[in-house]
Amino acid sequence: MKNAARTQSSRCHVFFRAIGELRAERWRAGGLAAAGTLVGLLQVTEPVLFGRAVNGLTASADPLAFVAMWCAVSLAGFFGAMVISLVSDRMAHRRRLSSMSRFVEHLLALPPAFHFQARAGRLMRIMIAGCENLFGLWLPLLREQSVNAVILVTLIPVSLLTNWRLALVLVALLVSYAAVNVVVMRRTSRGQEGVENRFADLSGQLGDLFGNVSVLQSFLAVPGELRSVRTSLHELLHAQYPVLNWWALSAVLTRGASSIAIVAIFGVGTALVRQQLATIGDVVTFVGFATLMISRLEQLTSFIIGTSQRLPSLEQFFEVLDAGSHITERPDAKALQVERGHVAFENVSFRYPGGSGQVCDLSFEVQPGETIAIVGPTGSGKSTALGLLQRAFDPDKGRILVDGQDIRDVTLASLRASTGVVFQEAGLFNRTIAENIAIGNPEAEMSAIEDAARMAGCHDFIMRKEGGYAASVGERGQGLSGGERQRLAIARALLKDAPILLLDEATSALDVATEARLQKSLDCLRQGRTTFIIAHRLSTIRSADRIIVLDQGRMVEAGTFNDLVAQGGIFAMLARDAGLAEVANDAPVLALAA
Repeated sequence: MKNAARTQSSRCHVFFRAIGELRAERWRAGGLAAAGTLVGLLQVTEPVLFGRAVNGLTASADPLAFVAMWCAVSLAGFFGAMVISLVSDRMAHRRRLSSMSRFVEHLLALPPAFHFQARAGRLMRIMIAGCENLFGLWLPLLREQSVNAVILVTLIPVSLLTNWRLALVLVALLVSYAAVNVVVMRRTSRGQEGVENRFADLSGQLGDLFGNVSVLQSFLAVPGELRSVRTSLHELLHAQYPVLNWWALSAVLTRGASSIAIVAIFGVGTALVRQQLATIGDVVTFVGFATLMISRLEQLTSFIIGTSQRLPSLEQFFEVLDAGSHITERPDAKALQVERGHVAFENVSFRYPGGSGQVCDLSFEVQPGETIAIVGPTGSGKSTALGLLQRAFDPDKGRILVDGQDIRDVTLASLRASTGVVFQEAGLFNRTIAENIAIGNPEAEMSAIEDAARMAGCHDFIMRKEGGYAASVGERGQGLSGGERQRLAIARALLKDAPILLLDEATSALDVATEARLQKSLDCLRQGRTTFIIAHRLSTIRSADRIIVLDQGRMVEAGTFNDLVAQGGIFAMLARDAGLAEVANDAPVLALAA
């Protein structure tokens, strides 16, 4: 019971939060509600005027005055409903696109840690379904439900004033109808939540498959994955069937309610007319009331059932919007001023919340223009250290300084503007080559883009492609070779011209020959910049000014390549495993691997 109450409370919160998303246009929404109130009152008036006109006919009186009033009320209600429909439609479309924009903006601002855990396909499904369901909730609410609420609230008092005996029939029908639909909604609410969760998981699963088609085909894994997808689809359908059964029952009862209401009013009305407790006009009025009530209850029920279907999806949508970054800017944060490029780690310690990956009491300095390589066994904390420098997360203890400024005291935008990064994966977009190079500097002129490409050694292969710089690289750069993709990534970093450079396994995915050709481009990129290199392939760090060796998050060795080999410690072991040989002082020569 407690879980059910908690779920119901959560759903109410989601519903009112969805309504709260309209606050940017609250005055227009308020105007629509006021117009809906007026239209609702006019529609309740119509059956009353109809009954008065009938009474006039039966009493041999002139009913034209009531007919004229009825005609005026009908026209006013028609034009009012048309205006409400037009305004609400446009407003709902605007707010849907605004919500989508806000979702994307928020998602792109979340730290890498969030995206490592989330699945791109699942997030896409949540965004699209969430925005569509917000639209599906707002539009009928703005266009119809304010009118329906006024009609249903007004109808009972008006009917009681008209004929309280016939009004009791309406009340009985209203209560019965509401009770049945409450049962249906309770039965379908939790089931639809499970369906939405399965849809989101399936979208994530399909996103993984579409992003790794070549791997699936190479390992003959397509049949097995298809079986898994079919199983997921079968489970999804199995979860949807019970919900569909209850919705079908509700639809049948709703269609039958109109006939039941009219028959009940006629039957009771006939008996009351014979006893002179009602007039023929009263019966006609209440037939109008019953028809109006059932049609509005049908719309309201459809809205409520639709909303109960949408709330699980909206709950997922708001959960993503509520996912906060653990990195926050201080209110008085200033822009980072990098004049030299001096970087210092002072007793920095950090451990991931999950317990994997850490650095402990990490202290070192990097002089302006110096190249520092960070190496160590897998899980030693190399990428964690660079993540701390980019403020992907903040240290639990200690601080990181850039030219004497604590990076927690500066704006995130200025910190990231001061760092250029080349990752193991180039991270190309399905756009033109020029657009990919200019991703960090969209205002760059074409001449600057070409200069960066020449420095990175990619101008020649670009010009050999049809369209040159206007050629598309394909999704994730699939139209280029691995070396070409990395050259574009280097050109991108050159164009950004940041004073601090981070090379995170920038060539480890390439063959040795391609890596050797890229080394000249990397050397050009490093020139005049404070550079950090993470590399498993030790051949790429021979030219580093200094090498820092990490093990289980702690700095255990530091020095030049030759000095560390001569020490015979962890780095020497890594060099031996890599098949490298160095003579340092009188240190033994490490045998070259065959």
